[in-house]
Amino acid sequence: MRVRVSRAGLDDLVSTSVVELVRTPPVPFLDFRDWRNLDVSSISRLDAASEVVGVLDDSPESAHPLLSGLVLSDESLAPATYQWQQRGTHGTEVVGRVLLPSLHEELRDALPISAVGNVRVVRILEPDPSRPAHPPRFATYATPHDLVEQAIRHLHGTHGVRIFNLSIGYSEPFNDLHLGPLTETIDDLVRELGIVVVLPTGNAPTDLSARTPSGHHVIDDKPEFFFAPEHRLSEPGPAALAVTVGALALSGAPAELPGRVGWQAAADAHEAAPFSRTGPGLGTNSRRANKPDVTHYGGNVVVNDTGNVVQNDLGASLISTSTRGVGGQIFAAVNGTSYAAPAVARVAADIAYAYPDASGNLVRALLATGSAQTPPAANLSELHRRNRIYGLGLPNVERATSSDARRVTMTYDGSMPVDTVQIHPVPIPEEFRRGSRRDRVISVALAFDPPVRRQRREYLAGTMKFEVYRDIDPDELAEILQRQDPDDPSDLINDRRKLNLQPGVNTFTQSTLQMRAWVGRNSFVNDDETFLIAVTHKAQTWARNDPTYVSQNYALAATLEDRELATADLHQILRQQLRVPTRVRLRA
Repeated sequence: MRVRVSRAGLDDLVSTSVVELVRTPPVPFLDFRDWRNLDVSSISRLDAASEVVGVLDDSPESAHPLLSGLVLSDESLAPATYQWQQRGTHGTEVVGRVLLPSLHEELRDALPISAVGNVRVVRILEPDPSRPAHPPRFATYATPHDLVEQAIRHLHGTHGVRIFNLSIGYSEPFNDLHLGPLTETIDDLVRELGIVVVLPTGNAPTDLSARTPSGHHVIDDKPEFFFAPEHRLSEPGPAALAVTVGALALSGAPAELPGRVGWQAAADAHEAAPFSRTGPGLGTNSRRANKPDVTHYGGNVVVNDTGNVVQNDLGASLISTSTRGVGGQIFAAVNGTSYAAPAVARVAADIAYAYPDASGNLVRALLATGSAQTPPAANLSELHRRNRIYGLGLPNVERATSSDARRVTMTYDGSMPVDTVQIHPVPIPEEFRRGSRRDRVISVALAFDPPVRRQRREYLAGTMKFEVYRDIDPDELAEILQRQDPDDPSDLINDRRKLNLQPGVNTFTQSTLQMRAWVGRNSFVNDDETFLIAVTHKAQTWARNDPTYVSQNYALAATLEDRELATADLHQILRQQLRVPTRVRLRA
């Protein structure tokens, strides 16, 4: 129950035997008084280099004091005769989320503002004059998929941009039977150009009475509304080769103002925002987890004491740069998956900057290894339900780009012939295998980029999966896998030699970004020092006679983590031991 009590009443409550838990009301992550009327002269900016992000959106306010000099180009590819609408707010807000990744923490702690990297913008969005209160529309001089293709090809071909943010989406859930040309175009460009495209899941609306399109209440019916058909992804969020991002609440409380009794944020801090659309993406497996890929902070919804929704509450919303920043208020309160996606684009760009030779597949694989699953609500214990809301979790630059004494990531970036199995040996030091009283984690991320065809029931031209084996000779494993029927989902090895990775292998059958992990206390001290990752590719029937589809690019990232390891340095041990092992390739 929610109660309001005096100090003496609280003392009585906590000393009552039937009271198990008392929690004070949540407070906003950031007090709006710390940013709303902030004078720009009191702010300093520290710039850090990183990979350029291509932003396809409305035109940003490049003269904003915190964005000045960071927007390297702002272009329009429209015909000279096209009459653009006056610039809206969306582009400036999205660019602020790309360039100022630690803004909330720095405003809260009164620190200099860190600006990371640069952006290049192509304008494809504009305000809709017939619906000024709604999100921007696509420019009308070309179809949406043509607008996106022209912009991506221009930024990639002219400026070498590899990471793109598209905070765009339609207003309705996607159709399981027929994806549109925009989604397919994005997937085709990812494969052809070797780029990374980051997209939002889309926003599900909430009416004035705090109900979703399925009729659920955003507080009382949480989390069931996330699984309603009306809450599914909107295009182009289902794009199989893109990184699709859902939204989390950074703050779980409304602004603290006099008279606000009974106002409540719909989501607790770090919980999924109620407007965040959910998976699964395209496919037939009822327990598939192929969208969203990850989540990041995108804001929250507040319900007031009369039961009505309050949009852009100053305590529960995210903060980003405002178009009024030139001679006016420099920050704005924003909400939406449009603002979660650019935060992930920033992480992807930082990975690409740290590893300039990495393919788009490897950037995505490292993005997965850098993700940490957010704490699920108690009623989301089922992994496939949790994945449909949170994906692989919240990406972190440090986890994605660095190793330390207790956590090491090893990568592979290459290709394999279609319809084959490839075995990758992975060194597992004795110091990691020894002992049985410490939790240890072995996680593997896989990313690949098959062709797609929206006219086909099987949208992906090929699927991939992997398993990890131990205490088995590579030649013996190769001989067993050679006998495996590619159409039989059961594994010929189901004993202790196969690591029990979670979630199960079929969870990601229709996903091009997968991560599975073993967590346990087992001792492997008597096993061989090398474990084996077997990666299997299977082409769909419609693609097997395609002369252009003879090989499949993919990337692996294998991580060993033992946070309780006190007497050894995993990173140093592997640097001394690691060598490029022979890979075993099998024809299916």
